[in-house]
Amino acid sequence: MNKSTIKKVNFPISSKCLDEILIRYEIDLDTISIRELNRLVDKLSVEYSIKFLRFEFGVPGINSSPIGPSEEIKVIKNNIKISSTYPPFDGLQRLKKATSDFLEKYINIQVPSSSCIPTVGAMHGGFICQAICGRRILGAKTILYLDPGFPVNKLQAKFLGLEVESIDLYDYRGIALINKMESCFIEKNIGGVIWSSPNNPSWVCLKEAELEGIGKLLTKYDVIGIEDSAYLGMDYRTDYSEPGKPPYIPTIANYTKNYFIIISSSKIFSYAGQRIAVTIISPDLMNKRYENLKKYFDTDKVGHAFIHGGIYPTTAGVAQTAQHALAALFEAASIGEYNFLDDVKIYRDRAKEVKSIFKNNDFKLVYDQDMGDPISDGFYFTITKTGYKSSEILFHMLRHGMAGIPLNTTGSNREGIRICVSNVSVKDYGILSDRLNILNSYLNQL
Repeated sequence: MNKSTIKKVNFPISSKCLDEILIRYEIDLDTISIRELNRLVDKLSVEYSIKFLRFEFGVPGINSSPIGPSEEIKVIKNNIKISSTYPPFDGLQRLKKATSDFLEKYINIQVPSSSCIPTVGAMHGGFICQAICGRRILGAKTILYLDPGFPVNKLQAKFLGLEVESIDLYDYRGIALINKMESCFIEKNIGGVIWSSPNNPSWVCLKEAELEGIGKLLTKYDVIGIEDSAYLGMDYRTDYSEPGKPPYIPTIANYTKNYFIIISSSKIFSYAGQRIAVTIISPDLMNKRYENLKKYFDTDKVGHAFIHGGIYPTTAGVAQTAQHALAALFEAASIGEYNFLDDVKIYRDRAKEVKSIFKNNDFKLVYDQDMGDPISDGFYFTITKTGYKSSEILFHMLRHGMAGIPLNTTGSNREGIRICVSNVSVKDYGILSDRLNILNSYLNQL
C-alpha cells in the first residue's frame, strides 16, 4: 500500500458495512478462528486502506538469533547429502542430547536423550500426545483442558474423535483446582490433561503446590499430563535465565512420571518458520504398556507408539537442518553463550505499556490475578469492557482498526478479548491510545 492510496479514516467504520462483509464471508464473531480473523483483517485493511493494530495472531515479533539460520546454512554446505537423506523418525542424536542437557540446565530434570523426540512444531507434538492419551485405555477418551488455552488443541482432539472437558482457571486455583480435577478423574474417562504455563492467553502460571497436586492426581488415576511449554521461563517475576543455577523453571516432571513436555522453538527462540519442537516423554512412560494402544498404533508401548505410530505416519521425521538449528540454540543456551530469555523480555515491556493504555480507556483485565499476585507481563493478556460480550467487543474493535481473539474461543467462560503484544511496537502506542480513546467515547454515547 503506497502513500497515494492511503486515505484518512474516520472511525468508527460503518457497522452496516462490517456486517455486510461478515455475511459475505460467512464469518461468525462468536466462533471465529485465529486464521479466519487474520484473513478478515487482511480484507478490511484493503477495503478501507487501514493499517490495523493486530493483536490476534500469536507470532514472534522479533527476529530469531542468527545462531539457528547460521547453523542450518553451515550444515547443508558441509554435507550436501543431508538434503537427500531421510531423518531418523526419533530425531538426530545431536538434538536429542542437546535437549537433554538443556532440560538439566534450565528445568533441573535428568532425562535420557532417547526420551527427547523432535516434532514438526509443538502442534505436531500435541497432536500425537493427545492421540496417545485418549487411546491408551478403553473408555478413557476424554482430554481435560485447563483453560483458557490454545483453541487448535481442541480442534486436534475433535479431529482425533476424542472428547473434551474444561476447567477455567479463572474459577479454580490452588486446592480448588486440585479438587475440581479429581472430581473429573473419578469418572474414569479422562485420558490426559493439557495446560500451558505461562498460560495462553491469560498468562497465569501454575504454582509449585498446584503442580505437586496435579502430579499426585496423574499418578493416582493413571492420567497423563501434557505440559505445553511454549513460553518456557517467560514469567519475568522470577529470573530463570542463568543455566545450571536455581531458581529452575517449574515443571510437572518433579511430581509425576506420567508426563509429556512439549518445548517449542517458536516463541522462546523466535524460530517459528522452521516448524521445530521437541516432545519429552517421561522415561518411565516411554516403557509403559497399554493394550488398547495396539488398535491404533500397532504397539502397546507408549514410546514406540509415539515414534513409529505417531511420527512415522504423520511426517516421517523432522527436517534435518532445522534439527541442527534447534540443537545449536539449546547448546548455546546451556553453556551460557545465548541468553534467550533476555531476548524475549521485549514482550514483557510491550505488555506493560499496552495494558496501561487499555486500562486508561476504561478496559479491564479479565485474568488480572495469579493466586493473589498481579498477573505477569508477557506475550498475552486479556481485556474486557463492562456490559459487552466477547463478539461485541471484537466487533467494535474492528470498527476502530484493531483486532484480537474472543475469549470464548479459548475455552474461557468469561467475556473478553485475547491481546497479543508480539507485533506492537513503540511507534504504535500513540495510535493505539488515539483509537481506544475514540472507541471508548463512542461506546459511552451508546
